[in-house]
Amino acid sequence: MVDGLTLGKSEGDRPKAEKKSTTLELLVQQGAVEVTRHRIAAGKHFFLDEAKEWSGFEFIYVLGGLLTLTGEGKGNTVRSGDYLYHRGLPERAYFRVDEDVDLLMVSSPPSYHLIKEEIQEMMALARSVEEKDEATEGHCHRLERLAIRTGERMGLSAQRLIDLSYGAYLHDIGKVRVPDGILNKAGPLTDDEWVEMRRHPEHGAEMLREKAFLKDAAKIVLAHHENYDGSGYPSGIRGEEIPIEARVVGVVDAYDAITSERPYQKALAKQTAVLELKLNAGTQFDPRVVRAFLSVIGEDDLA
Repeated sequence: MVDGLTLGKSEGDRPKAEKKSTTLELLVQQGAVEVTRHRIAAGKHFFLDEAKEWSGFEFIYVLGGLLTLTGEGKGNTVRSGDYLYHRGLPERAYFRVDEDVDLLMVSSPPSYHLIKEEIQEMMALARSVEEKDEATEGHCHRLERLAIRTGERMGLSAQRLIDLSYGAYLHDIGKVRVPDGILNKAGPLTDDEWVEMRRHPEHGAEMLREKAFLKDAAKIVLAHHENYDGSGYPSGIRGEEIPIEARVVGVVDAYDAITSERPYQKALAKQTAVLELKLNAGTQFDPRVVRAFLSVIGEDDLA
């Protein structure tokens, strides 16, 4: 286990976790102590802060689901009925949610409003895009899910997977500043309209930089339309100059765009999208990312 983190195992029967979305609920607040309930969807990654960032006491009881500790202590699982606690970690402890989890957390000092603010702002950003682009809601969720699995396949660290999750879900947030007439135009865009549309990565990065916890996600958003051969935008960077997370988002974004119904095109078959990725590996796309992604969508649950 991670130094400073204690894990306790339940001896009784383990209830099955109910399938839930990611939510946070304040149950009790008394003085310096808070009791909260966290529901986190499968496939997500999260961390407990190190002591220099947050030095309070945290006790977490798993009501349902399954977690795996990543990084140091990798492979340790925390299941329904198990618990863990700490009072100041020497470094962050990272977890992957293998099955939808329901967590009961006792913490001191209070942290609910800080966490809630971040979650609310994230959701508000996402909803603002959904309101402007009717195709975006499902697209963002699919992109996040597939991007995380691709990043895992490529061996990205836990922190980079968290940043990738934010970057993938919010990759098109800058479209809130693109006029509706351009965003939802049924026909081809004019040259001037393309200039406006291609500003959305810069707009998105500017918006995300306002929040410290999204500063690395902002770099992903800024570069997700850069191409491996340098022909992309907004900066025309190439190869390893492009953050690996942005290269992942670029591949997954292209696949989902091809296989989804859009105002300007009908949804095409999965095989057509796969062929497009293969044909453009080495030019538009990083070949390593394409190989990792294609291995991911070969799994029945993600096809």
